[in-house]
Amino acid sequence: MNSELSISKKMADTIVQVCFDVVEFSRLYEQDHPKSAKQLFRCNEDVKKGLKLFVNAKNQTEFKSKVSDYLNAVKLAKQLYQDIQIPIESKDKIIVQLVNLQAHLYDLKEEASSNQ
Repeated sequence: MNSELSISKKMADTIVQVCFDVVEFSRLYEQDHPKSAKQLFRCNEDVKKGLKLFVNAKNQTEFKSKVSDYLNAVKLAKQLYQDIQIPIESKDKIIVQLVNLQAHLYDLKEEASSNQ
């Protein structure tokens, strides 16, 4: 992260939680199973790669914007999983992980806003 970006302890802790959320989502998504979500949703790459969006932010404004972009990608993926009426291996766990990721990103966005 850029040295011009000030990060509170709570933001750092939340970033660590986001990292864990992304790793767990990726693990569930990448399961080698005929009914895995990977077979249906190629657009989930945005969720898997979203952490890179805001980690390299150059300033507070860009950081908040990139977190918002990532939050939108997570919301879309979560909605797709919730709405699809096709049996997918670990679908409920993936939805829970996306809900967790969404909550942590929301917390991070709020903390970044109050940290300005």
